[in-house]
Amino acid sequence: MNGRCVKLVQGKPGSGIKISNNPIAVAKFWEKNGAKILHVIDLDAAIYGSEKNNRSVIMEILKNVSIPVQVGGGIRSITDVALFLNAGAKWVILGTAAVENLNFVKEVVEMVNPKRIIIALDTREGYLVKEGWKTKVKVTPYQLAKMFESLDVAAYLFTDVDIEGTMKGVNVENVKKLVESTKIPIIYAGGISSLQDIVKLLKIGVAGVVVGRALYEGVFSLKEAMELVKNAGS
Repeated sequence: MNGRCVKLVQGKPGSGIKISNNPIAVAKFWEKNGAKILHVIDLDAAIYGSEKNNRSVIMEILKNVSIPVQVGGGIRSITDVALFLNAGAKWVILGTAAVENLNFVKEVVEMVNPKRIIIALDTREGYLVKEGWKTKVKVTPYQLAKMFESLDVAAYLFTDVDIEGTMKGVNVENVKKLVESTKIPIIYAGGISSLQDIVKLLKIGVAGVVVGRALYEGVFSLKEAMELVKNAGS
C-alpha cells in the first residue's frame, strides 16, 4: 500500500503495521530465508481499482525473486491477468471481478491455464465481500465455490476477514465446511496466531496457509512453520 510493505487489520487503511518502505527488499529477504511461495497483494488497487495501484512495485518484486509468486488486488480485466502472468507471476488472484461477473472468470480460463488462476473467497460475517473488503455481497463463499468448481482453477483463497490481521486464532469450522464442500484446493488466510493454528488447518485438509503478521511480529519463524508442515506431511 502506497508503495510500502504493510500488514493491515481486516483490510482497513491506517490499521496494522508498516513493515518496510522497500517491498522488494522484503521479498528478497523471504526468498533468502527459505520461502517457497510469496503472497503479494496490491491493497490500493483492491480498494480503489485502477485509480491507484502499486503495479510498478509488484513488477520489481517479480523481477527480483525466483520463487513462485501469487499476485492479487485490483485484477479486474483479462489485460490485467495477462500483464502479471507475462511478468512472471505464477498465479493471479481474482476477487472482486469474480464476484461481480461469473462470465469473466470463464473467459479468463479459456485464454490462460486455469491452474494459473486463484479465486478469492473473502468472507465477512458469512458473506463474500469485494472492493478491498468494503462491500458485502449476499452470496456465501460456499455458493461461489460451487459456481466455479467446474472451471478447475488452481485454488480458492478463503480469507476470514473478521479476524484477518488480528492474530486471534482460526475459526476452524468455517474453513472445514468449505474444504468439505468443494474438490478445489483451499488456501486459508486470517488470524493465524500460532503454529497450532497451522496444525489445525492441515488436519482438516487445507492445501496452504497465508501467514503474514505472525511472521512479521516474530510469533514463530518461517523455518519453524515450514518444518512443522514438512513433519506433518511425513
